[in-house]
Amino acid sequence: MDRIEFETALRQDGFRPVNTSQAPNLITPNHCHDFDTRVLVLGGEITITRDNAATAFRAGECFEVPAGSMHAEHVGSEGVALLAGRRRHGVLTAAAFESDLRREGFEVVHGGLKAGSGEELHAHDFDARIMVLGGEITVCRDNTAMTFKAGEHCEIPAGCVHATQVGPEGVAFMVGNAYRRAAAT
Repeated sequence: MDRIEFETALRQDGFRPVNTSQAPNLITPNHCHDFDTRVLVLGGEITITRDNAATAFRAGECFEVPAGSMHAEHVGSEGVALLAGRRRHGVLTAAAFESDLRREGFEVVHGGLKAGSGEELHAHDFDARIMVLGGEITVCRDNTAMTFKAGEHCEIPAGCVHATQVGPEGVAFMVGNAYRRAAAT
């Protein structure tokens, strides 16, 4: 299955797509999530251990971990890039959003912008995930504008060219930023 087919299937099945990567040799001991996860490995390798059975997944392979399922993760020596889908049973709260960000290594900042402010087309060298806490903001990317209101969220991957426009009441938000690219040596 290619990336576009996988992401389309995620959305059809009620999953929220999330692009993520994990550092080489990262070991996450037994834990569980409060959401269902469906994953396509884009590059590298990750081993998932459930019910005392370890299975390695490489580029092009998929796996699922249901909510509440205890599992451990071991990332291969080259790290891993993933397209993951999350499906919560219920509303995504600000606390759960922040917990997800911190678990995935994002720096979390709370902030806001004045009514009518905005940014021209630009791109970041970091991945950003934003949850609107109050007001609204419109994000334009790929020639498509989407307005996000309180309780809604979006992802802006590193390198994605976008512009923003804040609504008439301003916007309060929580944003997670993560630098995912390897540093040049």
